[in-house]
Amino acid sequence: MPEPSAPLLLDGALATELRRRGFELEAPLFAARALLEAPDLLVEIHRDYALAGAQVLSTNSFGLHAATLARAGMAERQAELAARSVELTFLARQLVRQSGSERTSFRVAASVPPPPPSPSEGDAPELTRAALRSLASALVDAGADLVLFETFAKPEHIRAALEVAGALEVPVWLSVVGDARPGHRGQLLGGVPFDALAALLREPGLRRPDALLLNCTQIDAVPRALDALLQTARAAGLEGVDLGLYPHLGRARHDGEWIDRILEAEVYAGQIEAWMAARPALSIAGACCGSTPAYVEALARRLHPDAAARERANVRLAHRLP
Repeated sequence: MPEPSAPLLLDGALATELRRRGFELEAPLFAARALLEAPDLLVEIHRDYALAGAQVLSTNSFGLHAATLARAGMAERQAELAARSVELTFLARQLVRQSGSERTSFRVAASVPPPPPSPSEGDAPELTRAALRSLASALVDAGADLVLFETFAKPEHIRAALEVAGALEVPVWLSVVGDARPGHRGQLLGGVPFDALAALLREPGLRRPDALLLNCTQIDAVPRALDALLQTARAAGLEGVDLGLYPHLGRARHDGEWIDRILEAEVYAGQIEAWMAARPALSIAGACCGSTPAYVEALARRLHPDAAARERANVRLAHRLP
């Protein structure tokens, strides 16, 4: 049976979408505070992404590292809040079903970012591993279908994620950030060469991810970063591993003010489609900070234009994430 050809479609932003819908993002929890104060709004956002065509919904768990919760006086509530972040995606499935839509077969990705550094010990490897293990395990125990280590750039964080991944019994995806500074667009955020990522992916004893992606990368930095990502996958021998992207939509204006969205939904979707057409190895797409369900819907129209394409995408989903 031939491999399904339609790409997998991810969801979009949670934090900036919460803010767009009127929820204030306040330190230290930012979007994670919505688990406590606006769970119904989170369910609605998850529902809207599913109805837009997303096949993978990410949990609202970016702020659930124990160190972050400790700053909010909630260090002991990680497992509870992780479970709630997964539960809200299940509630969204119920709303999708009640709406009469058939788009209920989405999978749930446990969103696990790099942990914040310890004020006293920085990025000590054992602390990094413990933080990633704790959050990933809590989300998997709550029912997440895969673990998405996302927004990684430091080699020491990537190594820790791949070490932790070895003990996880679900698929693991790794997503890294490309550097948007002039002259650094073929590197990871902060100027780390993609060669360092390739070396880690080749290292014996480290689990290789089931998908390798580029996320939270500025639009104008994407082409070089994508080419570097594809070269990394080849250099690391990642045959059969899905590759993809979900860049952010923001940029600093000439006066320094940050603009959340510099591209409209149809323009963004057309750009993603063009990048994927020029790089057939890419098989996963979505959107990051600044996006809304309208962006996912525009992507779905481009990438899943008819019932046959949607069916091929669902076959791919079932094959990759049973």
